[in-house]
Amino acid sequence: MLYNLKSTITKIGFGAVIALLVGCNNNVENDAASNQKAKVGIEIIESGYDNLAPASRAVSSNSDNQKSVVDFNDCGASTELVPDQSSKEPATRAITGNTHYTIRFYEGSTRVGELKGRMNGSTFTPDAGTSNQLFLMRGKTYTFVCFNDDVVANGESLEVSLDKAATARIGRQTVTTGTTWAQETVKIISKHAGVRVRTQIQAQKHTVKDFKAKFLSNSTNIPNKVSYNPVTGVYITLSTAALAASENNSPNSTEARYTASGYGKNFSYTSTAPFHYLLPGTDAKNLKMDISEGQIFWKNMEGSINSLVSAGKVLEANGTYTIAVKIKPYFTYLFSDGTTGLLHKNPGKTPVGVVVDPVNHLAAAIEEAGNGTKYKLAETLYDYVYRSSHPISDVGGIGVSSASRYYREFSTSGYDETWNASYAGADVLAADKVRGESDNFPAFKAAATFLPTAVLTGTLATKKWFLPSQRDYFHAYDLLGFADRVCDIGMLNRGYDWYSYLFESAFTAVGGVSFVGNADEDTYWTSTEHNGGSRFEPKPSFVGTPTNYSWLKYKVRSFVQYD
Repeated sequence: MLYNLKSTITKIGFGAVIALLVGCNNNVENDAASNQKAKVGIEIIESGYDNLAPASRAVSSNSDNQKSVVDFNDCGASTELVPDQSSKEPATRAITGNTHYTIRFYEGSTRVGELKGRMNGSTFTPDAGTSNQLFLMRGKTYTFVCFNDDVVANGESLEVSLDKAATARIGRQTVTTGTTWAQETVKIISKHAGVRVRTQIQAQKHTVKDFKAKFLSNSTNIPNKVSYNPVTGVYITLSTAALAASENNSPNSTEARYTASGYGKNFSYTSTAPFHYLLPGTDAKNLKMDISEGQIFWKNMEGSINSLVSAGKVLEANGTYTIAVKIKPYFTYLFSDGTTGLLHKNPGKTPVGVVVDPVNHLAAAIEEAGNGTKYKLAETLYDYVYRSSHPISDVGGIGVSSASRYYREFSTSGYDETWNASYAGADVLAADKVRGESDNFPAFKAAATFLPTAVLTGTLATKKWFLPSQRDYFHAYDLLGFADRVCDIGMLNRGYDWYSYLFESAFTAVGGVSFVGNADEDTYWTSTEHNGGSRFEPKPSFVGTPTNYSWLKYKVRSFVQYD
């Protein structure tokens, strides 16, 4: 049919941005040849990016979805392509701005027409000298292709270079015209010719330092020019090169501390880098990230993730991809031979404890004393006397230290409380001064006589285990659970926010006994005399060391000081 534009500017009223409508009159309908013409309108809209990454299953602290792990100073990173949850683009939108498009029409593999013009809002202005007549017949199949000026036409091929990956657009639609004179509309969705990719650091705790990084390639196989076949709709790579390094910095996480991840259970803390624009045909396994600065746990992160996706994944045009970089802490373990180190760096060694204070060489046993038996702190004869020479109370007083200033001024070591006779109170009988050897102090003796299941060798075989003090536990949930300013505030009778699931994973990851729980069975004695006695109370949402009566029964976890 004769495609006749009646005016150089055609308005459309339903949100489309280009409408090329066929004019008709009685003379056309009475013309025998006109009966074979199709009455067709054309509409172009722009598409947002498609979320083409595979669905990702939830990953918790105890459930890895890792195919490979890259080591950093104090943590490991695993990566995977995940859906881009933060993308807010609409699926399609009306074109905004003054955009120039070329529209080509194909019957089979033969181009039968071309229109060029500029769109501005809801108006289309054909280029000067551009034909306004196209022949489309009823009952025929046509392919409509549109592209903007960031695409270069090379004969029938449409070429896109890497520097235009962010802005080049191509649309394609195949339509069979009707067999009646009824008006038809062909909607062409103009899509991004390029793809966009970004990295997102994910962790179970908040980040503490912004990340500085580079985004680059590990090979010269990154497409830098592609060609699109308008008839088949297929991209092919024309040339490749190494990807020049670009900034890939990302800010600290903004999610609520502690609660956002369920206290360390989920990878809910994010540090998201900007998008990088590539061409279709790029294999994500050829992408690399170099990190020079950033911190989540104890040390600065520095190193390279040489392949951001371990398995090959070819990126598709108009796709938006997020590469999740999941970071998990590496805990330091005490092994049965008395050495310490990271688990994966010490194959064949058996962990017996988790290092909780590297400065003072303290480790907590991964097993419970007495296999979880509950003990009194002291027998009846010591119910209402000072059992320690360093007692603590909430109000302080003559000869008694204040719980509000405990850590900074009055804290003691559980080793001294267990094994040093001078740390026993004046009311303690001479035979019971070394409480770790006394049957009248059951919790102390259980801690002191604890032996791990594994046979101890080397220097550890002669070390003395002890009932940890509140100070010792402060260090444990500060280092392993990242408790909220516990050593700065240093107060007793206070519940501290913490990442309980990270603390827990340090023990359970090596087959140790769980610490954290909601029941009294998950409460442990400490050696500190705080208003009579004190217990370590590790709950999922808080941790603390409140007071308690010495005749009650709780479990015991032994600590040891290693060389």
